[in-house]
Amino acid sequence: MSMNQIAFGTGITGVRVSMAKPWAVRAELPKAPDLCADRSFLRSGSSSFRRRDLVFVVNPSGANGRTGKEWKKLLPYLRSRLGADCNLCESLTSGPSHAIDITREAIREGADAVIVVGGDGTLHEVVNGFFWAGKPVTNHDREVTHSTALGLIPLGTGSDFARTFGWKNDPHEAIDRIAKGQRSRIDVGVISGEDGEPHYFVNVADIHLSAKAGYYASRYKRFGNLCYVIGALKAFVGHRNQDLKIKVNICNALCPSSQ
Repeated sequence: MSMNQIAFGTGITGVRVSMAKPWAVRAELPKAPDLCADRSFLRSGSSSFRRRDLVFVVNPSGANGRTGKEWKKLLPYLRSRLGADCNLCESLTSGPSHAIDITREAIREGADAVIVVGGDGTLHEVVNGFFWAGKPVTNHDREVTHSTALGLIPLGTGSDFARTFGWKNDPHEAIDRIAKGQRSRIDVGVISGEDGEPHYFVNVADIHLSAKAGYYASRYKRFGNLCYVIGALKAFVGHRNQDLKIKVNICNALCPSSQ
């Protein structure tokens, strides 16, 4: 039997992540497979009015290619709704774990927010990009006082995280929330397996049957939401219950300290 150690919330220093504070988008969208070639916009310096720097992490192949198509359609509304008070960088993911690397570089370069454009899978990668070697990623510039926020425009196959907040799976409403400056604090959980490698999550962590269903569902994303039905059916085939031992560490803020 294996043992997983799970820690939730404020037991991890600096893991509380806010939903992205809204700023506007400039008219021209830089196109690049990774972070923008001209990264000077992430070093805007100090002034009475500082333009905010947003990095949009887009999974163009999400939802069987629908995410990329819908994102292009959404751009005019994004510009008209948010105005022209912000520097924008659009980063398209090219494969698994690419969003992790994009997020880490964006944070180190001083981005004010990293906004996920996609579903729960892309969100999961971006959340893990906020950490490196078990610690939060920080800005290279130690004089910068702001921290990078996390944002979401749901455009993926699944949007369970958005539903957790009672949000509709509507990207236009997501932009409206950004425009209104709505922010929420969320807890981040981390699971450490036998190899000691931490994996962070903000919504749900599945094991055994439900994890198998999710694994199979990911292989049938081309069928849209039907992939979850297929995944569940395949997971049930040949399934056998197993005994597991799980150790849960509740955050220090909720538990009395013990010496």
